[in-house]
Amino acid sequence: MISSLCVVLIWLLPATVLAQESPATQLKALLQPLKTLQADFNQRIFSADGYEIQSSHGEMHVARPGKLRWIIAPPMEQWLISDGNTLWLYDPDLEQVIIRPFQQSVADTPALLFGGGADQLEENYSVSVSHAEAEASYVLKPLISSGLYEQITLVFTGQTPTEIRIVDSLAQRTEITLSNAQRNIPLSEAQIDTLFNFIPPPGVDILQDD
Repeated sequence: MISSLCVVLIWLLPATVLAQESPATQLKALLQPLKTLQADFNQRIFSADGYEIQSSHGEMHVARPGKLRWIIAPPMEQWLISDGNTLWLYDPDLEQVIIRPFQQSVADTPALLFGGGADQLEENYSVSVSHAEAEASYVLKPLISSGLYEQITLVFTGQTPTEIRIVDSLAQRTEITLSNAQRNIPLSEAQIDTLFNFIPPPGVDILQDD
């Protein structure tokens, strides 16, 4: 179950369309002003033949630089937290925490796009965009395959992120629908420390993955 959390390192952001600019430039213009983002999410994972194999919901927070909090609610409770240097993967059911360094590569960890990594966008992805009524959909395809995913689609309604779609190398599809999204909400140092640091509960197994 922890492995499914890696998929959600890929997240979303606000968007306005500047038709005269390239898709990558448009997306960078949306990402660069982002300081914080918080939203509720519903996540569904489908097999290559379209069969739904997992459904979950929860809440997420992102803050610059490199801070991430992704909490899947019970009954499949899982936590993924990063303070920008360390990544904690906590599974309450397994009573296990995996601790590893937070990778500072956008190609390996697309969440960095939403925490200050927009400057690396064109180095790692080809970007295209399509429009339907009020929606803009940005499709990102890795220039060098990491073996994790084939493409990411970020959907925005106006400047509000509404959906993330991910297709992995086995044609498995993940759809993440966002609601109640808020961007650039000021956070105090105490709030940042509470949201983006993790102290393992007593008695859990701690696995160090260097």
